[in-house]
Amino acid sequence: MPSAEEFYDNPEVQARYFAQRLQPDNPNNTLERPIFLELVGELSNLSIVDLGCGDAAFGREALLQGARSYLGIEASQAMVNVARQTLANTPGKVRHASIETWQAEDEQADLVSSRLALNYVENLEPVFQQIYRSLRPNGRVILSIEHPIITSNFASLAEGRRTSWLVDDYFRSGARVHTWLGQELTKYHHTLEDYFDLVSNAGFAVERLTRIPYLKR
Repeated sequence: MPSAEEFYDNPEVQARYFAQRLQPDNPNNTLERPIFLELVGELSNLSIVDLGCGDAAFGREALLQGARSYLGIEASQAMVNVARQTLANTPGKVRHASIETWQAEDEQADLVSSRLALNYVENLEPVFQQIYRSLRPNGRVILSIEHPIITSNFASLAEGRRTSWLVDDYFRSGARVHTWLGQELTKYHHTLEDYFDLVSNAGFAVERLTRIPYLKR
């Protein structure tokens, strides 16, 4: 089973991924992005670390809106190459590293973001410790994740069920095999309780939890 970085380094997967992302009604743009940007708010003078930055489109947008600095962390070399092109002629930087191996600098950021990337990480506890270490006083972390109901069992998603969802394995955290973009990959299911404990144990205070519908018709 390929790792997340190997999955996204596959040329066929990358081509399908960007073809999907270029669709105007893709879920990232229509569902996740508006809520994420609402939570981020004013970007001026922020130093930002973006975990699992992908193509770094958020980084370019943030810098154009006055962010002081942007550092993207990305495990896929193919995505790193795209991200560096995205950030050309800006002060933004991308580091080739996985979220798990990222070593934060003390108080380097005003904002740490991660968008739909934490489900590729098995052990999140040290990640949240690094996030806490990286933030300056009054710093914020804003995360978006696939809803744990979805990651608990991808069979319902694959079958397109809309009247019911399999939740038998919800409280069993761990690896799940998911077929996406024509290839299998491993994602890691964490319950909502897992996330709350991770955030709380790292020292954070939760200000807001927002849920959005997964699909729209």
